Amino acid sequence: MSIDDVQRAMAFHDATKYYALDDTPGDERIGIGDPRARTEAIWQRDPGIRPALRKVYETAPPVGLTRDLPATGTPALEAVAAVGREPARVAPDRALLGRIGLLTNGELDRSRTERDGRVHHFRTAGGTGAQYHLELYFACADLPDLDAGVYHYSGADHSLRLLRAGDFRAALVDATGEEPSIAAAPVVLAMTSTIWRNAWRYRERAYRHVHWDAGTSLSHVLAVAASAGVPAALVLGFADPLVAALLGVDGVREVPVALVALGRDGTPAPPAPAVEPLDLPTRPLSPAEVTWHAVTDMHRASSLATGAEAARWRAGRWRRPDPEPTGELVQLRPLPADRLDPRGVEEIIFRRRSTRNYDTDVEIGFDAFSTLLERSTRGAAGDALTPGAPLTDLHLIVNAVEGLAPGVYRHHPQRGAVELVREGLFRDRATRIAAAQSYAGDAHVNLYYLADLPAVLHHYGARGYRIAQLEGALHAGKLHLGTHALGLGAVGSTSFDDEVVDFLAPDVVGAAYMFVTVFGRRRRRVAG
Repeated sequence: MSIDDVQRAMAFHDATKYYALDDTPGDERIGIGDPRARTEAIWQRDPGIRPALRKVYETAPPVGLTRDLPATGTPALEAVAAVGREPARVAPDRALLGRIGLLTNGELDRSRTERDGRVHHFRTAGGTGAQYHLELYFACADLPDLDAGVYHYSGADHSLRLLRAGDFRAALVDATGEEPSIAAAPVVLAMTSTIWRNAWRYRERAYRHVHWDAGTSLSHVLAVAASAGVPAALVLGFADPLVAALLGVDGVREVPVALVALGRDGTPAPPAPAVEPLDLPTRPLSPAEVTWHAVTDMHRASSLATGAEAARWRAGRWRRPDPEPTGELVQLRPLPADRLDPRGVEEIIFRRRSTRNYDTDVEIGFDAFSTLLERSTRGAAGDALTPGAPLTDLHLIVNAVEGLAPGVYRHHPQRGAVELVREGLFRDRATRIAAAQSYAGDAHVNLYYLADLPAVLHHYGARGYRIAQLEGALHAGKLHLGTHALGLGAVGSTSFDDEVVDFLAPDVVGAAYMFVTVFGRRRRRVAG
């Protein structure tokens, strides 16, 4: 990566910051970019070109999947905390692919009808603004009940669509520069983003959301794999054009975001057939599209061209040292394993909701708070992230936790503790910096994931920008699932970037806002 690419990443971050146009809450009072330019609101004002939220292959043959999801016996919080290195208990099969597809990009039994008459189906994994833009593909060897091939998961009818017949895993081994987990996996999941689906509403900031929503969805993928007893490794270093070619996507409108190696059998993949262009028609996405050149430029700057380049990039993996605390440490007290809710992650995912109403009259238990922090930040095995040593720092605004003074805290995962930075009740400030959304002030805890971007970019080049955005959302996604296993609720949010940093200063000198989520005890609706 060149210095110019790193500078481009920093410039992109500055150009996609949110700021308040005035003090009225709502999307139409949020500016983007340089406040001195006084840009218009973020909302895309042409509903006639609103994109469809599913990719539909019109001629690719379907492969049916079961909706029957037998319980695995793994408690949800155990699955959420797994890092993917656990011993394999079972081998991947068609049922696992269907389970991952349904619990990551499948449809819930909840929908709403939009003003234009469209029925909007909610998904099992949340997405920014419910502008679902992620797609799942699987490249697999011959499985006990599925022929080798490259498949697309179709959430509309819960099926696989066969795109290429044959074992193409070696193409992904080449694209990753012989990444060991990919080389040993009988199945590789590939996640992509169709950027326009999100950019219709969020403009250039959609590229942040690509990685936010990928992190959220990957928290589901990893938890479902762990629940089923299948090792999983998250791979973020790959030659973008080679993966795009295998999947038959253009790498501009629809782009690869992440790979996940599923299973570990050690059998080398045979040489792949030639990767010919695909000619499989898909349903039109939108009558017209707007190209945000800042997004395409940022994606190009953070891309890797060859497997050899991916291998060199992976060799620069960085383990960030845990910052030294300067204030009072409070040791976390997570619940022991025998006190975890026995319900599986499958049941939790179907119960998952975005919680925006919190009970300000009660506190949540310190053991629940501790459990969520400890189990959501263990990380994931893979080629770029180091389990237990996150690239992002977690800062908390604590409003109502038993035995914990309200205030601003910093999480020290390697010490199993939180550090009190500033004592005080900051509900009003929590509301303000979270784009004036009142639920942030009502929530029991706000979690802000920040990164020292210059340091991350120094070690990972411009691709580090993707990783920093994704990691915070991955941890937040794990936490969101965990809240439902503890009778709580959570919601991802957004914030005014510079106001976040200003509020957390001076503890975050040089840091940049990546992601925020809030959680707490839900306020029950009163009938009548």
